[in-house]
Amino acid sequence: MSNSQQQDPSGSPLEELHRIDSMNNPLDLEESKQADRPGAATGDPHGRLELEYLPWGGETPEGQPLCRVLATCGWVELEYAIMRRGCGMLDQPNRGTIVLSGADRQDLLESMVTQGLSGLSTTSARTSFLTDRKGRVQADLLIAAMEDSILIDVDINQADLVTTILSDHVFTEDVEVRNATSDWYRIGLHGPEAESLLGSFGETPESRLDAASLDIGGIAALAVRRDQVAAPGFDLFLSRSEVRTAWETIRSIGSTRGIRARTVGWYAFNAARIEGGTPFFNIDFASTNLPHESSLIESRVSFTKGCYPGQEIVARMQHLGAPKQALRGLRIHADALPVAGTQVFAAEDETLAEQVGVITSSTISPLSGAAPIAIAMLKKRVVETGSKVRIHAEGIACEAVVCDLDSLVSIGEQS
Repeated sequence: MSNSQQQDPSGSPLEELHRIDSMNNPLDLEESKQADRPGAATGDPHGRLELEYLPWGGETPEGQPLCRVLATCGWVELEYAIMRRGCGMLDQPNRGTIVLSGADRQDLLESMVTQGLSGLSTTSARTSFLTDRKGRVQADLLIAAMEDSILIDVDINQADLVTTILSDHVFTEDVEVRNATSDWYRIGLHGPEAESLLGSFGETPESRLDAASLDIGGIAALAVRRDQVAAPGFDLFLSRSEVRTAWETIRSIGSTRGIRARTVGWYAFNAARIEGGTPFFNIDFASTNLPHESSLIESRVSFTKGCYPGQEIVARMQHLGAPKQALRGLRIHADALPVAGTQVFAAEDETLAEQVGVITSSTISPLSGAAPIAIAMLKKRVVETGSKVRIHAEGIACEAVVCDLDSLVSIGEQS
């Protein structure tokens, strides 16, 4: 059985807190100096910061945005710097939560997703795709276990779809599938001091996809380590009704311990996750793509588990061929930044007659000396590391070199 509960389109339960913070907490002068460099985002370090929000995803039946995310607190450069020097706190109203309960919950999910769930526990999470019978990705999932239920984190745009797909496969099994987005909430902690700050509330997950139960001033939370921004990072599952208190407690403990913890918006997080080589569903790949095209096979797909919808197609691709296209990183040798949707051409194609790909995400990378980098969906002929391609950005013809997603920013360049 299922119970679909749509996200309240009014937005984050933290919006009022963000507004108060912007009024009462002007930028620290020393921090603002650290963020002051050519090309830096601007703001007013002596007064109130202007909050900016972005609509996320589709619309409700009433024509309102499904949700809106905090884009910036007013100084993107400082928010980015916090994730590189301290702990950035990310509000995530764009994440949906599906809860599976009942004795057969794990068996049902195992039969539906691409990842094996053996060993799933309260201390070990999984990432996985949900695919259709043609092997195409329907959703990108983070799967975490509680003592008596399974939590699925998913883009809010796919929450109802995933709930319906899973519910439609419940027959006589003891499973309840519920869209619990209105009950559960997600916040992220990212940066070199995130682990230390989180350690104030319990045992910290040590490795990627490790999980731990925390007590944040009497509020229960489940933390899963993600490391999405080329720095330690954690997603916290919390009760929506308690998230404001938890947020304030985390900030307060950080201040007491001398840990720089600050709210960061989507603009800064997006730049950092591109540097981290982290593709996002609905941005870099979508429901038209096969798992292999996402370049996330190793972390999302098991080739030794039992059947699931689309398994035969995914397995055939793994053993008998290669995808026609795949996500790769691009290091751009120019001072121009291509926007998402920019066409990519073969380096030798001066006529720009044959498109070999498209930019899906891009940013100026502080970790690369303010050089532009990008994630792109590229055709098979140019996906090899070291391949050269040509793009046009800001009216300039640019050369770019293809690299693996996890080497967009090399270790030697990181500060």
